[in-house]
Order: sequence, then C-alpha cells, then structure tokens
Amino acid sequence: KFDGVAISLVYEDGRLVQAATRGDGRVGEDVTANVRTVGVVPHRLPKGAPRVLEVRGEVYMSRPAFERLQATQEEENRVRLAAGRKPAPVAVNPRNAAAGSLRQKDAAVTARRELSMWCYHLGEVEGGPAFTHHRETLEFLAEVGLPVNPELRVVPTLEEVMAYCL
Repeated sequence: KFDGVAISLVYEDGRLVQAATRGDGRVGEDVTANVRTVGVVPHRLPKGAPRVLEVRGEVYMSRPAFERLQATQEEENRVRLAAGRKPAPVAVNPRNAAAGSLRQKDAAVTARRELSMWCYHLGEVEGGPAFTHHRETLEFLAEVGLPVNPELRVVPTLEEVMAYCL
C-alpha cells in the first residue's frame, strides 16, 4: 500500500506537456515544473506513443526518503535554534511531505525531495490502443517507460484477492 498525491500527466506527441494534481476535484494545480524533477517520470515517451496520452497515478515519498527528509529538517532546525531563529515545521508523514513537495514554488526544492510515482490508469488517449483488462493497461504503461508497481498479480476469485491483500 502506498499513499500519495493523485496526479495526471499529459503527453502530446510523446512529450510531457502538463502535470496536474486533482486539486478540489474540479480544478487541479499545475505542477508540471516540479513533476519534471521526479526522476522516474519520463519527459519523453518512445516513438510510436499515442498522439495524446493522459496518465493517472500517485506521486509519493518512500519511507526511507521521508526519514531522510525529517532528519535534514531536524538538523536545519538545530542550526536555526543555535542562531536564535524560529524552527521551521518538520514533515509529519510521507503523504503530506509528497504533497508539499509538489507544491513548492522552487522546483529545485522538489528535486531534492526524492519523490517517486506509480502510474495505474489512463485518461484521454488519442491514437493509442484500447484495452479490455486493467492488466493490459499496466503492461502498456510499463512498455512506454512509465513507472508501474511491479506487484501485479491477476487472480480469478474475490477470495484470492482477499488472501493476496492480507
């Protein structure tokens, strides 16, 4: 299980042109510059990618990356306090740290935050294949170089789903 920030990536002619959060459900925030700093997100898709490809997924911060961020923030606060300055807030959980990182005004700050992403769904697709099973969608996303969680298993019954999740 991972808990991140819902994100939509739009590629046109194979080039990343926009990244947006879900926002309030109607209007999202444009975080394109910051998402470009997430190492696993390709700026270009391979030749033959759909003319328009909207990819949905989650940007998240791994537990080790979160612990490193907290340690850095705590050390910065020790320095601040020693200089007689007020401490800055320290990240409380990985999900909020990821969300705050995506909303930075300075993309260089976002780049230092060690964000990751898993892609799991398609939105708008022009000039691409159609799929009948979710597994096919995930395989396609991986084929075009997008990060997909490798923990993929198809099981035929609800009981097997429950057993896998537990």
